[in-house]
Amino acid sequence: STSTLFAQQQIAEFLQGGVNDAEKLSYAYLEPFGKMFGSSLNGGWYQAARPHKLLGFNVTFVTSVSVAPLASKTFDVSKLNLESLVVVTGQNPVAPSISGSSSATRPELAASFLPNEALFRMPKGAGLPLIPMPMIQAGIGLPFHNELTVRFLPSVNVPKVGQVSMWGVGAKNEFKEFIPGLKLVPIDLSVMVGYTNFKSQFDVNYAPSPADMPSGYSATDFKGQKVALDASGFTARLLVGKTIPFLSVYVGLGYSNATTDFGLKGNYPIGVAPTYIDVVENPFTLGYTHSNFS
Repeated sequence: STSTLFAQQQIAEFLQGGVNDAEKLSYAYLEPFGKMFGSSLNGGWYQAARPHKLLGFNVTFVTSVSVAPLASKTFDVSKLNLESLVVVTGQNPVAPSISGSSSATRPELAASFLPNEALFRMPKGAGLPLIPMPMIQAGIGLPFHNELTVRFLPSVNVPKVGQVSMWGVGAKNEFKEFIPGLKLVPIDLSVMVGYTNFKSQFDVNYAPSPADMPSGYSATDFKGQKVALDASGFTARLLVGKTIPFLSVYVGLGYSNATTDFGLKGNYPIGVAPTYIDVVENPFTLGYTHSNFS
């Protein structure tokens, strides 16, 4: 599953350098996924430019795919302006992102005042060059050359992934039928809009050991740690095409916008055991936005 590729524990371990450094490292590591995932939500809305006829319907299984740019497979840790962490002296500061190779060399990070003593190594790449988004959706024809499309996944608990849910709604209208003269042109000409919302939560275990428990806290204060993923996508397209028996040819031109947020939820110890400097609730949320004309 995709969520198992998030290096869940490693993102929490970034907190050894403080909240600000953890946010910068997590943002750079997850950036390709954050942008690709949102873009995938906007795909798969149509398989023809012409809406269904009145009460005509279909149920389809579709997969939308977004591809990571080659430049996003690595990032330079030394250019993130970290406050408390540094790359161990003499090591290459270039680290793989989540879309990078799992066999790539990974730098170790140390506290800035002890640059030769490693605290942890950057996570492996997940070899994630693209994000496929499979989904089931249904469409039905409505009056006045309209079509309504819905996509829906009820909240389910997926083993090793966590709680996942998705819903979306789209509409298509063949507006040329309302324009005198244009309705005689033997092509399909429609406009469509679609919105998709996706949510997921999966568990993280970054509780202090009993011997290193911060003063005033107990093990129960660190239960319920999760990474929450909230994503949404909106697209508007002009569709041009032609449908004949057994064949539909079409092109879509338009605008898409997607946002993806990752958040660490729960209480987390900040710093290095056994002398943690703080405990923070919901340390950070990473926000990615991707817009394009296509």
